[in-house]
Amino acid sequence: MAPNQHVDVAIVGGGVIGIAIAYFLAQRGLEPLVIEGTEVAHGASGKSAGLLSPGLPHDDDETGALPPLLARSVALHGALAELLDGPATYDYTPYTTCLVAMDEDEAADLHARAEHLKAEPIPLADIPERCPWLDQPVAGALAQPTAQIDSAKFTERLLESAKSMGASLRMGRAVGLVGGADYVDGVELSDGVVTAEATVLAMGPWSMRAAAWLDLPVPVRPLKGQIVHLDPSVEPPAGGFSDMHGHYVVTRPTGLVHVGATEEEEGFDAEPSAAARESILSTLARFTSRLGEMRVVNQTACLRPLSGDGLPLIGAAPGRQGAYVATGHGRKGIILSLATGEAMAELITEGQTSEVDLTPFDPARFGADQ
Repeated sequence: MAPNQHVDVAIVGGGVIGIAIAYFLAQRGLEPLVIEGTEVAHGASGKSAGLLSPGLPHDDDETGALPPLLARSVALHGALAELLDGPATYDYTPYTTCLVAMDEDEAADLHARAEHLKAEPIPLADIPERCPWLDQPVAGALAQPTAQIDSAKFTERLLESAKSMGASLRMGRAVGLVGGADYVDGVELSDGVVTAEATVLAMGPWSMRAAAWLDLPVPVRPLKGQIVHLDPSVEPPAGGFSDMHGHYVVTRPTGLVHVGATEEEEGFDAEPSAAARESILSTLARFTSRLGEMRVVNQTACLRPLSGDGLPLIGAAPGRQGAYVATGHGRKGIILSLATGEAMAELITEGQTSEVDLTPFDPARFGADQ
């Protein structure tokens, strides 16, 4: 039995969201503890493509809540890449991606979003030169500045930096919370108890376990995503492209090509499948023939946490003083991690946020009758 301990903030979940919260808390002089039951970046945080696009054409957020959070996080990613030597330590690489439309209706929709996406329309005649991945006919394209990272290396680097400022990691399985009917003051583990001034539940697709602990709806379910890694026979074009439905091709700094991604409602099944691989490759073949000669060297599957309304849950747990929730980021966990971590650190230490408004992400929005 491991000894009980007391910390400033206990964070349940060693994915990128939990690690980012620990990083920004440690920056503020606290000594947070990350509690992880399996391994750091075990799930989507370690298998994500790590694309930092500020907006994708398949996004259907009609609330307008995400753009400010995305913009803040993109800015933080750029600043942190300089601070933590991102190009050397986690393959931070700026590049230009092409957002492509398959037909005239998609092209009209895509061009209408150009300003929102901070993207530049590309004349049809210039697409082959500007988007060398594309060698099949398309109806339109935008050029969007973005960046990519190795998500597993990024999460580990963020944890390393957080530890250097006073954060720590404890391996252990959380089985519940400790406290009373209207407050939480720690976490019960299978091998002990951690008491804390504040407790954050950042458990990704496993966050629904916390619903019973908090007596609060936490409508987060796993959304399976698969990515195929290809080894090109010749040097591939730089950059990449994305269609209007979330499929993409990107050349990695390693020289491999990553193609994805699926969105599957398969519960907690995280096994790669041949059907998904064929679906990804056949879909992308509509835009490029370059994948046909490439050799599949790996295929990954992971579970992203998708909330009931598609927006993350970020904020204090209603009716339970000392408890906080940060989950439900869907396909955007990596890109939104830093703005989420910064905002949660502000909320915990100051009771309010300054850079982004967390009101749209309030966990209380689902209500006890959901």
